Amino acid sequence: MIHRHPSRNQLQLWLDTGAKRRSTNRTERHVAECEHCQDTLEELTELDEALVADLQLATTPPDDLTARTHSGVDDRLRNEAAIGSFLDLFTIGWDVARTILDPADEAIGGSATDGDIPHDGSGSADEIDGGTR
Repeated sequence: MIHRHPSRNQLQLWLDTGAKRRSTNRTERHVAECEHCQDTLEELTELDEALVADLQLATTPPDDLTARTHSGVDDRLRNEAAIGSFLDLFTIGWDVARTILDPADEAIGGSATDGDIPHDGSGSADEIDGGTR
C-alpha cells in the first residue's frame, strides 16, 4: 500500500487517462482501500450544482417552443400561398397581355401578316372589305 496519498492532480490524471501503468495500478489499489482518496475522487467527478443548473437551463427547451414552431410554420405557409396567388395573377395578366399584343394568333392555326385579310371561304376579299379595293 502507498504510504502517502496521491495528489489531486495525480488522481485527476488517473481518472482522465485510465492507462495501465505500474504507478496507475498502485494508485488503483490505494484508492480501493483509502476512504480519503475515494472522497477526493467523488469531489473530482461531481459536478457543481450551479453548473448542473446551467446545463439543464441550456438544454431544456422553452415551454412555448411547440406553439412558436407551429405559429412560424403557419405564417410561412400563409406567406407562400399569398406569393403563389400573386404569381398566378401575374401569370394570368401576362398571358392576357401577350395574347392582346401578339400579332400572331396561334389558336387559329395561322398567322396574320400586314395587309392580309383572314379568309374563311365564305366570300371574296372585296365582299369582306366592303367592296372598296
